[in-house]
Amino acid sequence: MSTTTSLDGTIIDYDRYGDGPAVIFIGGATQYRGVDQNTGRAARALAAEGFTTVDYDRRGRGRSGDTEPWALAREVEDVAALIKAVGGTATLYSSSSGATVALAAADAGVGVTALALYEPPLFAGADHAGHLAELRSLLAGGRDDAAMRYNLTQVIGLPPEAVDGMAQAPGWADLVAVSPTLIYDLASVHEINIDPDWAGRWSSITVPAIVYSGDQTFPGMPEAADAVAAALPNATRRVLAGQTHGPTPEAIVAALVDFLS
Repeated sequence: MSTTTSLDGTIIDYDRYGDGPAVIFIGGATQYRGVDQNTGRAARALAAEGFTTVDYDRRGRGRSGDTEPWALAREVEDVAALIKAVGGTATLYSSSSGATVALAAADAGVGVTALALYEPPLFAGADHAGHLAELRSLLAGGRDDAAMRYNLTQVIGLPPEAVDGMAQAPGWADLVAVSPTLIYDLASVHEINIDPDWAGRWSSITVPAIVYSGDQTFPGMPEAADAVAAALPNATRRVLAGQTHGPTPEAIVAALVDFLS
């Protein structure tokens, strides 16, 4: 375990593996090392292929700190601090809504050399204002468990009975612990989706990019990946066979090695 200090003084905790060109893994909503073992496995496996990899807890999660008020720009500063810690340049690999951070970091010019985005949940015109208001109300009332359930059922669309099953698992409390950060991801996604210039938003991002989706994923995700790839000036698309919204470490590492080679 290592730490770096972001521009606003927030401590960002991370694991670093291997030696070679740097790849930073950016988790989506609720993902952090305490509940997400697959990202760590992928980071270690990619390191074995000749890369320096970083698996970190985004601010407000796990062993990383948090400083109010939150803004996407603060998460970009976190990534900039991590890039500096690994030598000044890095590829960013993001999962789901982590793409909002990766895209903003690439646009900010903080040493991003390439982007690999797995299923960015970005849909032009989709308005999440109602969901954001409900989540803020639940969290303000200290109802973190209810906020997590609302996110999983109403925002993501999982069946309530499936979420009830998740709530019986030992890791549920660790998931609920990061409920306040649901606002971070959803606010970023909402801001992008309602941008009148959605298609031109990333026109200045010219680094090589690839946008992945799985062929066993949620409805709409492949189309979202198509749209994001089309909006990036230097992007390609790839569909990973047999993969859901959360790819296996083996599948994503093979895909990343192919792209980064």
